[in-house]
Amino acid sequence: MPNNQPCFRTAGTSKRKQPEQIPEDSPAQCGEKRQRSDDNASGRAAMTNLQGQLVEILDRSSQMVAAQLEAQNINSRLDREQRKDQVGSLLGVLGKVADALYRIADKL
Repeated sequence: MPNNQPCFRTAGTSKRKQPEQIPEDSPAQCGEKRQRSDDNASGRAAMTNLQGQLVEILDRSSQMVAAQLEAQNINSRLDREQRKDQVGSLLGVLGKVADALYRIADKL
C-alpha cells in the first residue's frame, strides 16, 4: 500500500550545509509496487474490448440514423406527390369556376 507522504532522497552532503531534499517521481524509488505485465496486458485487453463495444454501438447508431433519414426521405417524397396532386385538383376546380364566372359575366 503506497503511503501518501512524498518520497525524498538526499543530495550531496557537506560539513556546512544541511542535505537538500529532492522529491522523486518514480514509484519504484518510493517503495511503491510496480504493475505486473499481466496487469498491463489485461488492462489493454479490457481497453480493446471497450473500444470494440464502442465501435459496435456507433455502428448500430449510424445504421439507425441512416434508416431514419431514409424513412424521412420517403415520407417527404410522398408528401410532395400528395401536394402536387392536391394542387392539380385545386387548379382544375378553379379553372372550372373561372369558366363558369366568365359565362355568367358574358351573359350579363
